[in-house]
Amino acid sequence: MQHSFGAEDRLAKILKLTSSACAVAGGVLLAANLDVSKYGFILLAMSSSQMLIASIRLNDKPTIIYAGSLFFFVDTLGIFRWIF
Repeated sequence: MQHSFGAEDRLAKILKLTSSACAVAGGVLLAANLDVSKYGFILLAMSSSQMLIASIRLNDKPTIIYAGSLFFFVDTLGIFRWIF
């Protein structure tokens, strides 16, 4: 029987990489303080959710708590406060 550990690790690596790209883009957008800067919170939420999914797949409990906390508290508050 073949295990899918390789596929999980590959997907987790891709999610971590795209999470980093979204975090940098979102942070730069917020730091630029432009009219569209508020949409940086959406990129940060995408980053946190991707990191949350990757850490769940890898069963990395400290990162699950970290990414989940960021997503549910900081990013959703930013989206609610600045976009809606």
